Amino acid sequence: MDEVQADSGPAVRPGRFELGVALTACAGLMLIQFASSEAAFLALVWAVRPDPLAESDPETARFLLRTSTWYPLASLLYWIACCVAGYLLLPVLYLKATGRALRDYYLGLEGFRAHRGLYLGAVALMIPVIALVSYSPAFQEIYPFYVEAHRSWFDLLIWEAAYVLQFFALEFFFRSFLLEGLRRSFGVGAVFVMLLPYCMIHFPKTAAESVASIVAGLLLGVFAMRWRSIWGGVFVHGTVAVAMDVASLWQKGEIPPTSPFPGG
Repeated sequence: MDEVQADSGPAVRPGRFELGVALTACAGLMLIQFASSEAAFLALVWAVRPDPLAESDPETARFLLRTSTWYPLASLLYWIACCVAGYLLLPVLYLKATGRALRDYYLGLEGFRAHRGLYLGAVALMIPVIALVSYSPAFQEIYPFYVEAHRSWFDLLIWEAAYVLQFFALEFFFRSFLLEGLRRSFGVGAVFVMLLPYCMIHFPKTAAESVASIVAGLLLGVFAMRWRSIWGGVFVHGTVAVAMDVASLWQKGEIPPTSPFPGG
């Protein structure tokens, strides 16, 4: 902590840029919360592909969409698109509009390469924990988010690739945009500011994950700021998330069949 604070230099009073960081963060979180809803997704589907039934009998139209083979994956990909827009695109647009260079926002690989053993160790420690909690019915109810991930390797791989992309966007938002955006004024205290919304986005998940997010968010935040790289967090988050999905599928006996595509 002291080393991070020393690297941050003397604090300056928050100004217009820091206010913009806060407002952009609020806009991004609100976009994800409200634009990614099922109602918004259905409105988009019916705008692109008008359905007379959606006006005369919206409940039936909604039921028919939900039971279609493409709906579960498409709705989740829409959610991920909203996450990328809120976590990544809005912050990048703000940084570009204010003349900031993205290379200053912890996108380098050097810090990750130099400390990759630590991140590998963190993942190694998490694997037995994931194996243990995978026996929990509550865990199996939540993971994987994509309910048809077991249908084929195509479904599983498309979902996991999109899921990891979402974690890159998330890491950029919390461990890059917020940390570097507030570092000049708050120093290492930017980690604590970031920790509040980071913990809160885990509330819809399990209580255990919400508690774990405090520890993970604190450590990943300090490491990202100290080593100026978010890639360790992307690696840990992505690897653990994929492992959780696979563990849940394994426990339910739903590892995809050998055929790569649905119905093959």
